[in-house]
Amino acid sequence: MIKAVFFTVLTVAFFYIIWINNIFAPHEHYEMPAQYAKIAEDVSYAKEGKQLFEQNCQSCHSVRYDAVYISSVQANPKLKTLQEQYGKVLPKNVYEAVFYEDLMGLKESFGKVPPDLSTMYLVKGKEYLYNFILEPQKVLPGTSMPAVMAGRPEETAKIVAYLKSVAEPSPEEKNKRVLMGVGTIAYLIVMGILLWVWRARVLKRMGLH
Repeated sequence: MIKAVFFTVLTVAFFYIIWINNIFAPHEHYEMPAQYAKIAEDVSYAKEGKQLFEQNCQSCHSVRYDAVYISSVQANPKLKTLQEQYGKVLPKNVYEAVFYEDLMGLKESFGKVPPDLSTMYLVKGKEYLYNFILEPQKVLPGTSMPAVMAGRPEETAKIVAYLKSVAEPSPEEKNKRVLMGVGTIAYLIVMGILLWVWRARVLKRMGLH
């Protein structure tokens, strides 16, 4: 019984940390005007944000989860062939192996390969992304990222909305995950109780209880 309770509590604590008080979520505080925060949170701006991303960011950054690759890769004939074989979203190892020279070219220019931004919204949050894209030197002094969006706050917020749309699952998928989590916890609790009852009966038959 003690073990069942222990594992149940451990499971509940795990889901609490992941869903409610995620210690891995960004905790830095950055200011963001309310009107632009509203845009960044609204994924209806994602389509326009994607276009802005492709125009201003794609020369260095990819969004692999949305099959948006850096410009040199996007223009490479090999990409279409690989997508016919693996699907639009290439496996990371395939992408990095086939387009190694393109990625190393960026590394030579910037000192390191600019990161893929597929999950950056979840890692850094909208306030950080908005400020970094708008004024990269202010947020991270010495960064090699140019301020291509300087003086364009509304468009920057739309790019953030696009990154949010890529990183976050759809409402339907979110509901499925919640139900799965609740179902998992309920299953563990029920199984813990059943195992405790079964153990008690076995011990009783053996004359040990």
